[in-house]
Amino acid sequence: MRLIFCVCLIFSFSTVASAQCCGVAETPVRQVKYLPVSPPIEVTSYKKEVETQYREEQVTTYKTIWETVPQTTRVARQVPETSVVQEKYRVLKPVWRTEYRDESYEITRYVPETSEREERVIVSRPVLEMEHREITETVRKPVQQTVFQEKRYTVQRPVTTYENRTVDKGGYVDSVKTEPGKTYNRLTWQSGGTHLDPATGQQRYRLPGLYWTPLTGEPKQTVEKVYKPNLVTEQVPVTTFKPETIIEQVPVNITTYQDEQVTRVEPVKVQRVIQEEVVKKIPVTTYKPVVERVEKIVPVQVYRMEEQEVIREIPRTTYKTIFEDQVQEIQVPRQVKETQVVQKPVQVECWVPSTPTTTTTQASKPLVRPLSDETEPTKTLEIEDELGLPPLRKNN
Repeated sequence: MRLIFCVCLIFSFSTVASAQCCGVAETPVRQVKYLPVSPPIEVTSYKKEVETQYREEQVTTYKTIWETVPQTTRVARQVPETSVVQEKYRVLKPVWRTEYRDESYEITRYVPETSEREERVIVSRPVLEMEHREITETVRKPVQQTVFQEKRYTVQRPVTTYENRTVDKGGYVDSVKTEPGKTYNRLTWQSGGTHLDPATGQQRYRLPGLYWTPLTGEPKQTVEKVYKPNLVTEQVPVTTFKPETIIEQVPVNITTYQDEQVTRVEPVKVQRVIQEEVVKKIPVTTYKPVVERVEKIVPVQVYRMEEQEVIREIPRTTYKTIFEDQVQEIQVPRQVKETQVVQKPVQVECWVPSTPTTTTTQASKPLVRPLSDETEPTKTLEIEDELGLPPLRKNN
């Protein structure tokens, strides 16, 4: 509490001094008040509980009861009545009679007649004769000969040469590797002055204070194994196979064919055609038409329509409506009232005392009130909120 009182006095004196230095005619005056300290008080707290109570209520319900009631209904019934009516009408009745019709016709019948006629025909008749004929043929006879032919084949012969090859005979050596330190941001005190704004690229004034500053740690050196090559040139024997062609004379048996003319005499049958005249008798059949008449009389039934008067009896049924009274039993609903007493649950809220606690009021706190706060209203409100003061008022 003493610390709060001292801070308030220092704040009031500094405000008066700054106002005098700036030459303000009307200076704000702050009053300091104290709140008394009260003794500890026992406070009994209550908590809310909900209880379920049952209350009796009368409930009225209506029950439907069906009753049988006689009901008289007037019903219409149709009674049929039958009568006979005579009806006269005229009809056309067919009358049949027999007539005879002549349907005679003629038939043409062909009678065959056979006769002979001579016909001279020149016929070619084949005649076979035996003749001797010379036949010359060409015959191919085989002749065996021995001929030397060249046979070529390739043989792979080994050839050894020396080549220069570069071999790596290096190894691993120790190497020092330097790693840069890590960069991190830290709050550091910086004096006021102009600096380059990275967002806009312009020079702007910066107030002194704490700012985030990027810092870099110390570099770290580590020893690693690094492979160091050592190239050495050596002569290495290389064996290759070179192809070589060899020619040999090989005897080969060859069969050739020679043509020879052979003549022989063979008997041959020769066919010759002879022209002869032949007389043939050919039978000829001719048909002579003969007309015959066939008599045919056909009876035909012919009818004609004659008008006649006919009387027929037609039964006719008519219906007569008769009304009768009928008694029927019907079901009629009736509402019956019933009263019942039921237990209805009700939620009731009640306050129940809990464990008593002891509370102590705050110590006396200095209250600083300005008579005029036109100069810095925002700072005054912030101080009042921090100190828990009531709202300030102006002095006229």
